[in-house]
Amino acid sequence: MTKLNKVTLNKRLLATGFAFIILFAGLIGFNPENIKVLEPSVANAATVKTYTATANLNVRTGPSTANKIIATVKQGTKLTVTGKNANGWLKVSLNGQTGYVSGQYVKISNSSSSAATEIYTATANLNVRTGPSTANKIITTVKQGTKLTVTGKNVNGWLKVSLNGQTGYVSSKYVKVSNSSSDAIQVVAKPESIPVLVNKKNKLPENYVPKDLVYTSIPFTFKEKTEKRKMRSEAAAAISKLFSVSKKQGVSLLGVSAYRSHATQVALFDSYVKRDGYAKAITYSALPGTSEHETGLAIDVTGGNGKCAAQDCFGGTKEAKWLQAHADDYGFIIRYPKGKESVTGYKYEPWHLRYVGKSIAQTIMSQGITLEEYYYTRAVQK
Repeated sequence: MTKLNKVTLNKRLLATGFAFIILFAGLIGFNPENIKVLEPSVANAATVKTYTATANLNVRTGPSTANKIIATVKQGTKLTVTGKNANGWLKVSLNGQTGYVSGQYVKISNSSSSAATEIYTATANLNVRTGPSTANKIITTVKQGTKLTVTGKNVNGWLKVSLNGQTGYVSSKYVKVSNSSSDAIQVVAKPESIPVLVNKKNKLPENYVPKDLVYTSIPFTFKEKTEKRKMRSEAAAAISKLFSVSKKQGVSLLGVSAYRSHATQVALFDSYVKRDGYAKAITYSALPGTSEHETGLAIDVTGGNGKCAAQDCFGGTKEAKWLQAHADDYGFIIRYPKGKESVTGYKYEPWHLRYVGKSIAQTIMSQGITLEEYYYTRAVQK
């Protein structure tokens, strides 16, 4: 053997040894000591990875044990990791909830050997069975909106799934793929822009907080001084003018909810999912990061008697009619108009005002279009 061949062999042995070390680290799980070694794979979580809980595990609102517990999942539960490692913690999405779990108690479960794994959503209450036909035993029944990890190919209209550590089969007629390219959510480049488009396809950057939030001077349906009274300074000045003029014209208004922090949106959306299921919740509430309330440019309002706050009965009132006719004079639009549900992704909300600036507001309202149509974007499906 020549000297050159020995050098080549040594290099190959070294590379093989390094690969074995990385593989071994993955097999033993993530610990605070070794998570830095694996950080590149976690940092690229934009591709979305599925992890498995190696023990009963708390899902929390933030990356530390000091944060509130959202849910506790059983050992074997599949977790969709959507964010980077933060001090040994991973950001996850589970049944429509966003939270954090300790990296010590999860292991990656969709490595190259399971690259075909996809996340589907149940479009109806759905039986998970032991085999690919209705003749097989029911393992469990999941609610409409439940996320299912599909691990096997379609067999006669059935898909093999993994759910909370269990393996079973579901009818493909009652599920839809939820991690296809059409469901990709873009992060907006300029979240501070006044007419920024935030919707189901365009989300705010992680941990975004408007820098110029101030308390509004308008009356609300409550007395407490909370974040819900805040808006960005330009929007706050505009809503004060709108309220002042409406009052002079005999139309009394009250604020219901303005700014909402990311943590508040997480808690709110999760409460709706628990009450109505994921599929219904997303028709009237925004996933954390995609809510206009997080921009500090949106506000829900109601009539001066406080009735019909954020309810369908507000539509058709004299206050709703006044807003439809005059909101744009102060830079606001009715963000989710009637008949545009397939464009905005939300039902009609005559109470939801969004500040975009007077010029853009007048263009949108005079033409009877939405912010999406103003930007010539494609429709957002519900």
